[in-house]
Amino acid sequence: MDTSLPASQALLSIFTEPRRVFDAIPQRNMALLPVGLAVLGNVALWVWYYQMVDFAWLQERLIAQNVALVDDASRQAAQSVLSRSSLLALSVAGALVAVPALLAAMAAYFLIAGKVLGQGRSYRQWFGFVAWGTAPTLLLIPVMALQIALARSNQLAPEALNPLSLNQLLVHATETSPWHGLLNSLNLTTVWSVGLLAIGLRHWTGRSWPTAVAAALLPFAATYACWAVKIAAVGA
Repeated sequence: MDTSLPASQALLSIFTEPRRVFDAIPQRNMALLPVGLAVLGNVALWVWYYQMVDFAWLQERLIAQNVALVDDASRQAAQSVLSRSSLLALSVAGALVAVPALLAAMAAYFLIAGKVLGQGRSYRQWFGFVAWGTAPTLLLIPVMALQIALARSNQLAPEALNPLSLNQLLVHATETSPWHGLLNSLNLTTVWSVGLLAIGLRHWTGRSWPTAVAAALLPFAATYACWAVKIAAVGA
């Protein structure tokens, strides 16, 4: 951020004065701060989760979700693959790789969308735009940490960590439902992020609210629409 808006203050301002943060991004976007917090926070969260969870219960639960694993040999093979260390490694890798990769892909989209909307900014600026515009997802980290800290049992399912998901709030699809993953990935911070990105787009481009909202919503809508089509087509 510029000298008038320290990076630490930007973490608050993105929720209270988002236009001020978007104004500062072209000079010094400090994308490393929200990205670093997202990566490190998720790594710490999953390390904690796999240390506290009743792993035998979790492993059995994961195996039970796969109807193909009916004989003893296949179940034993699954148990060797679904070890605590392998699941933790996958979760940590997801935080280290998937978070930055997703932001990078979204920045590429907004680089193209910006050109269409007459805003020829650099990829670096759009990466900062996305990193700060999706800052509401950082709020999931303390929320999920509270779920672990306040859990009455160590038999806590991964999806139960996020009480803000569409599934936990409204639908309550079971883990055997093919829609379970999609519904658990949609949450209130997704909507909040779309709103912030729309505010930023309107501020940077001067376009109308409908145009800004549509451009901000498109990558999310396209992703979930493709996911829904896949589920409808193959049932998984």
